[in-house]
Order: sequence, then structure tokens, then C-alpha cells
Amino acid sequence: MKFKKGLTILSLVFFTCSLSSCFFYWERTSTPSEPTIGGNATYNKPTYPSYFSKENMNVNNIGKSYNYRYLPQTGNSKILVLPIEIPDSPFPFDYKNKLNTVFFGETNQTGWESVSSYYRKTSFNKLNITGEVAPKVTFSNTTVEKLEQLAGKYSKEDLSITDAMLDEALKAVDDYIDFSKYDVNKDGFIDAVWMVYSCDYKSNSDLLWAYTTWANTTKSESNMVKVDGVAASCYSWASYKFLTDGGYYKPDAHTYIHETGHMLGLDDYYSYDYNATKAPYCYDTPVGGIDMMDYNIGDHNAYSKYLMGWSKPTVLTKNYLENNNNKLELQSFTKTGASYILPIYKDGEIEYNDTPFDEYLLMAYYMPTDLNYSDSRGAGYANRLATYSKSGIILYHVNARIGKIVAVSNKSLKWDGYAYDVLPAYEEENYWGNSYIYTYLYSNTRSYCQDKSFDDSGLKFYRGRLISLLPATGKRINGALANDNKSLYQKGDRFNKSNYESFVFDDGSKPEVGFKVDNISGEKCTVSFTDF
Repeated sequence: MKFKKGLTILSLVFFTCSLSSCFFYWERTSTPSEPTIGGNATYNKPTYPSYFSKENMNVNNIGKSYNYRYLPQTGNSKILVLPIEIPDSPFPFDYKNKLNTVFFGETNQTGWESVSSYYRKTSFNKLNITGEVAPKVTFSNTTVEKLEQLAGKYSKEDLSITDAMLDEALKAVDDYIDFSKYDVNKDGFIDAVWMVYSCDYKSNSDLLWAYTTWANTTKSESNMVKVDGVAASCYSWASYKFLTDGGYYKPDAHTYIHETGHMLGLDDYYSYDYNATKAPYCYDTPVGGIDMMDYNIGDHNAYSKYLMGWSKPTVLTKNYLENNNNKLELQSFTKTGASYILPIYKDGEIEYNDTPFDEYLLMAYYMPTDLNYSDSRGAGYANRLATYSKSGIILYHVNARIGKIVAVSNKSLKWDGYAYDVLPAYEEENYWGNSYIYTYLYSNTRSYCQDKSFDDSGLKFYRGRLISLLPATGKRINGALANDNKSLYQKGDRFNKSNYESFVFDDGSKPEVGFKVDNISGEKCTVSFTDF
């Protein structure tokens, strides 16, 4: 740690900065081609070179395909919090203590959880986030109005003002912070920086909102600003005022927890696509709002935890179920992380690549306890949406297949038509700048999907999405929020042809196995499995 007396005051002067993408989508200028037949994707299997392997199918490898570097998902991770003060909207006198509490405090010090305590619990102690709050950086000639004006100028030039602010702020606190200790994975980049600005947020502003992005994605190493030998990469940007969103007398971390999920490599599960014809709700809601990566509430779902390496589902093959007399007592996902995959069968054989990056049904026994407890009681969070208040089975359709997207010209992209079960190591091929990336074929934002062939507007379930809810009602949550318990499968509820007669996987396969909830009692849920 280096120390220097006095605070650094900066003028807002920027010369160069890098292109930045919100969240983790590759910017594109055209729609990829769609090698599909009759609305069912034709997932061809490539012939793999010897250096492709299952071990390389991981979220970090896929992120590096975009030149995005994620905060390590397991072990000890560190976050640097940078307070950014706008002079006409200064921080309150106790801002540093509150920021330290909301990011690194214990549960009883916060209105709910801190970023650190939440991720320790949601990961079942597999992720320990620590860090510090740096001295505040004041951009002395910047007002809120001027900041938004500059942001508009930068966006027109395909530049990011917050990238430039980050570089300047890192240099300003260089005498106070040992940045090398924030490169835990030793890749030459700071693992994660949180920039918290002092003025209020605006829901209709691209700048004065909350987002996660990546700096230095297009710069050569020689052009990067480095402090203690490391450069910036992953960072989040949000208002200090989000800290008071919950109406608690203690700091609230919901928004910061959600954005930290992006730092770890998680997608948004709501849709960005706006449809003014579906008032009063104008967005698709594939998971119904109830998830940390949707409406910022409750625990992470079973797919997210599988992707992060915090839990691994049990695959319910026909043989497994027959050996258990087609009846199981499901463990609480909330307590144990236990979840269960119902895989695709083709010609009587299971088709599942044993990674999160495939298509399958994913079920878990939800309970309104632990990280779901406060939000299930509507504990004052600003949007007033609550997590489910009863226990029951929650069922998702996941399609996290990975495809290769090739740039065939400066303005044209093409999916090569294959779904990949193994990948090369990032170090073995330099994806970035090589005219192709390996990425998800599907997103909960349809316009971001690489394969847009599915017209599901008349169906009771979503098709061609990354993760979508299959509610017990048999009707998808479309343009609304799952703000009651009817989506959960409770005693007597079934998943089979009685409520999902038309359901098919995106490849056109029908499910082989359905289920009925026999009984729910506390942490025990008994389920019988039958032919679909």
C-alpha cells in the first residue's frame, strides 16, 4: 500500500478512450444467418480438432472470446470501489462508511445483505469477495448537466466517457492503492472496479443509470493506462442513491449485487426489446421478474449457480429414475443448491453434454427462506415486486448452446450452424480480432439471439431464449410479472401433456419425462416421475 498526504482533484479532460459494450454482448451491424428448418434449430455437430476439450467449456473462456475478463467466480476475489464525486451533488459526510458496509459488511450491518455476504451465501461459501473503498475522486469542472452533455458527445464518437473517467480516477488514487493485489488471477488486468457516482440516477438516462462494461477491449497493450503494472478491464457504474432504494435505515445492496453478477459473467434475464403494443408491460419477461438477474431480487437461480460453478445439477436419466422407483425426495435448492436436469432424449438415447452449455429442463425445490426470505415478504425494495412466498418446484427451460459466429464481411455475420459441446482454450486461439467468436446462440433479449428463427408468439411457452420459466399454470409469463405463487408446482401439480401438450425443445424434441408433486413438507418435497 502506498500513501500520500492530501486528495487528488481532477479536471474532466479526456483525450482517448476505448469502445465499451453494456453488459456482455458483441456489438454487431447485421443479423446472423439462420440455418434452421421449420422453426426447429438444426444443431449440427462439428468434427473437433484434438485441442478442443470439455474443460474449455466455461464462462471465462466464452467471455474472453469478446475480450471480456470476469471477476473470478470461486475462491478469493477482490473488488476496488471508486467513489466518483460530482461537485454539484456531493457525497454525504458518512459516504465511505456506508459504501464499505454495502460492499463488504456483514449481514447484520446492512438492510439485507452486502455484496460480499450475499455472494458468500449464494455460492455456498465458494466465493469470498473482499476489497476496499478508495479515496473519492472529484472531477472539479463537472456538473451533472455537463456530464450528460459529454456522454452524448462521446457516444456519437463510439467512445465511452466512463472508460476515460476510470483511467483518470485510477491514476488519481495511484498513490493510495496497491492495484497489483486486485489482479487475483494474474492476467495483467484489475479483476473488477466499482465506480459509484455521487449524483442521483435517472431511469431514462443511458449514463446516469447502472451498468457493467469492459474497458480496454480494443486497445493494444502499449496504449493502455497502467497502474502498478495492471490495466482496467471489468467495471460497474452506478449511483450512490441506489444504496437507499430499499427504504431501509441501513444501506441496501440489491442493485450492486445484480451488477456484480454481470462482473462474474451472468446475463440479464429480462428483455431489452421494447414493444409499445403490449401496454402496460412492454417487455418480454421469460423468467417473470423473480430472479437476481431479472428484477434484482432474491437468490440466483439454479442455472446461474451451475454456470458459476457453485452447484451442479443431478441428471435425471431414465435409468436413474427407474433405480429410484420413479420417485424422489428433492432437496431444498435454497438450502443445499440441489437442482435436477431433465435432459433431451433422441432415439432412446440421452443427448446432454454434461455442461451448463446445452439445452435441457432444469428443476429445483424453491423455498422462501435464506436469501429469498426478505424479498418474499416485500421488505421495502423500491420496485415492490416480491419473490415467491410459498415453497414449490420451479421449472426452467434452458437453451445455453454455444455457436461459432463468423464475420464474413465488415457488415455481415453468420452462425456456422454448429452447436459446440467442446471448445479450444482461449490461449490456443486468439479469438479476438480473428473474425469469429464462440458465444451463446440465445438470449432472453430476442434481438440479441444469433438464431432468431422461432416464432413463439402464439405459444404457451417461450422458444429460442436462454432461460425461461415453465409455470405450473401452463401459461408463460408474457408481458407481466410472476408476482404470486401460481408459477410454482405445489402439491398435486403436474408437468406433462395435461398442461404442456404442445411443449417441445428448441430442436423439436418432445420431453420423455414429466412429473407430479406428491407432497411438500418443510424442507422435503416428494416428486413422482412419469412418461411425459
